[in-house]
Amino acid sequence: MNDKMKTLQMRKLNHDYPVVLTYEQCKSGESQYGPWNLYGVEYEGVDQGIFAEDALHQKLMKYGKGAKLVIRRNQDEEGELEWHVTPVNGNRPQQTVQKYLDERTADIHRQVALKVATTSIGQSTKPWTDE
Repeated sequence: MNDKMKTLQMRKLNHDYPVVLTYEQCKSGESQYGPWNLYGVEYEGVDQGIFAEDALHQKLMKYGKGAKLVIRRNQDEEGELEWHVTPVNGNRPQQTVQKYLDERTADIHRQVALKVATTSIGQSTKPWTDE
């Protein structure tokens, strides 16, 4: 991320900030004020940065580079602030499922299907028996 990047201040309540994430992951660190998470975004055609507090960081970290999102800061009836992050045009959070589990599960399903198919040859097509 650029050292001279502008910082997007999302101070308006109940206001939509349409952004596009410009990096795969945020940069994180710690300062005298505590931990920080910096996200690169494009907002209104300008590359900017967002310092995300923990609640916003937990929502943004599910997305990667190129994700089009609408970030909204709301205040509920009790005065509590909350962040809403909504994907635009079907962008979904990244799945963190490890690939070898998917391949292994698919292989197990194939083996079970093959076993069912070979044991059912020559048997009734009914899944139950009238005993």
